[in-house]
Amino acid sequence: MSLEFTVLGSGTSVPDPERGPAGFLVRTSHGAWLVDGGTGTLQRCMQAGVDPRRLSGGIYSHHHPDHCADLVPLLFAMRVGPPSRAADYPIWGGEGLASLVAGLQSTWGKWITPGTGQLRVNELPLEAPSEVQLAPDLFLRTRPAAHSAGALHLQFASGSHRVVFSGDTGPSSELARLAEGADLLVCECAGSDEEPVGGHLYPSAIAELVAEARPRQVWLTHMYPHVDPAIAVETVARTGIPTRHASDLDRWSA
Repeated sequence: MSLEFTVLGSGTSVPDPERGPAGFLVRTSHGAWLVDGGTGTLQRCMQAGVDPRRLSGGIYSHHHPDHCADLVPLLFAMRVGPPSRAADYPIWGGEGLASLVAGLQSTWGKWITPGTGQLRVNELPLEAPSEVQLAPDLFLRTRPAAHSAGALHLQFASGSHRVVFSGDTGPSSELARLAEGADLLVCECAGSDEEPVGGHLYPSAIAELVAEARPRQVWLTHMYPHVDPAIAVETVARTGIPTRHASDLDRWSA
């Protein structure tokens, strides 16, 4: 395995019987990392073949509940086991992540300490690109997103392979730079052209981005109920780049 990317949640904060809130899983030969994690992510992680208590770490595109609400039950599961986790659990996210975690700890206390290990919080800049080596074969690269709550675009690179996740964002030249020539762009499409959602993308804006960045393929996700998936996919696919509507437990690998 060089790089594997699994969709754990392709939906939004609106309850849906088929699609959970945002969550993804990145795997290489050196481990597995949770990306975001709204409610229900832990169960789908198990369905994808990874025990979330054994994750190598977590990365958060931003701090809204539909992207990070499962952090509390994840840490609790690591504590109670059995067996409880012995290793530290590192997480990365934009500036403000430490404040969010401190608020959770003030409420839950010892119950969200990951076993005998420690929760290690690493903040990334919101105004400049950054790069972190997560493992010998995996790099995380970020750029600022056009959203709130510490939002970042995320790129996962292993060898010559790159997967980019937009996170939540409005139109963004930073995302176009990060996604240029990527193997896969996983892109939110919360609004329609007729009814866009503030701070989010919509089909024609994604098509413009894709025409500039030319990733090898595009998976659309995070569509609110008023968005017609067929129209969204068709709009982006006019760029000539293969495009589909992602589903929970879809898996890409290289």
